[in-house]
Amino acid sequence: MSVYAPGAGVRVRTPVPDELWHELLAESDHDALPSQTPGWRAAVCAHGWRDATRLYTWPDGTRLLVPLVRSTAGAQAEYASWPVGWGVGGVLGAHDAVTPDRARAVLRDLAALPAERVYLRPHPASTAMWDALVPPGTRRNPRMTQILDLEGGFDHVWRHRFKGKLRSAVRRAERAGLTVEHDGTGRLLPEFDRLFELSLDRWDRQSDEPAGEVRRRVRAKNPATKFAAVAAHLGENCRVWLARHDGRAAAAVVALHQGPYVVYWQGAMDKARAAPTYAAPYLLHLVIEDACAQGARALHMGDTYPGTSVTRFKTAFGPDEYHTAGYWIPGAAAGVRAPVQHEREGMRSS
Repeated sequence: MSVYAPGAGVRVRTPVPDELWHELLAESDHDALPSQTPGWRAAVCAHGWRDATRLYTWPDGTRLLVPLVRSTAGAQAEYASWPVGWGVGGVLGAHDAVTPDRARAVLRDLAALPAERVYLRPHPASTAMWDALVPPGTRRNPRMTQILDLEGGFDHVWRHRFKGKLRSAVRRAERAGLTVEHDGTGRLLPEFDRLFELSLDRWDRQSDEPAGEVRRRVRAKNPATKFAAVAAHLGENCRVWLARHDGRAAAAVVALHQGPYVVYWQGAMDKARAAPTYAAPYLLHLVIEDACAQGARALHMGDTYPGTSVTRFKTAFGPDEYHTAGYWIPGAAAGVRAPVQHEREGMRSS
């Protein structure tokens, strides 16, 4: 354990034990995403990263936590919160604790790390503040995030959020003879992964990139071991929903839960079976209905690219769109850096 004061009386502790992290989750009024939990850190660290999470404590007792990992490969270290493809890390603290002054202190500390660069992906709601604070030389990685407000319950969402064509698709799915189950033990992951393989083939065919490029890139970012690690470390908070038709898997959704938030993390389907039965929209509608029944405030639908089929699919559910960002912050070892490669996920359509 390392504890030191980088200035202005702020003390930094690293690594951060799970019990302290859970205290911060409680202080945040349960306003954290599944990707801001110790279980998510463990899943990231199962894929070639080392824990470097930092806990900042001010003289008045205010605490902020930055979920952070360090790369274990290459001559220059790279720190990330989280690595691209692993979602929101950012800064976690009590309500109203992440003020501009405290955020500046965190940025100064991150920029002093022995790395060429540090990637910070804050919560979507705080993008405007971080845009104004990041230091010179920072590269902005723009994202578009869709979030469905669940306030008012499922009946309200059904009537006022879902598009008319989506409601029609759900009714048709109810007559199509689908059977649905969901599980939080990882038991359904092999069937999800088979559908994910079919989706990879489809996204690759739909792309104008060289054959195999989308498949290679998306699979490299989303290996089967990643899904297995998240399921293992999040437990019941990682749930796989699976729809079958005539006994064969047609579509699947992986949903993540944390406090008042549900995250539509991944979707996959066998289009030949799912399209005629509307299995994909039907499954996501069930996830939303279940989230409302559990008292969730919002469904985070992840990042998409405007104009893609996956964006159109999600838009039918009536989410709000947020233009967010991740930030490549120059570290203490920064020199001449290659241009930032923005994350692309191919044709991720459910």
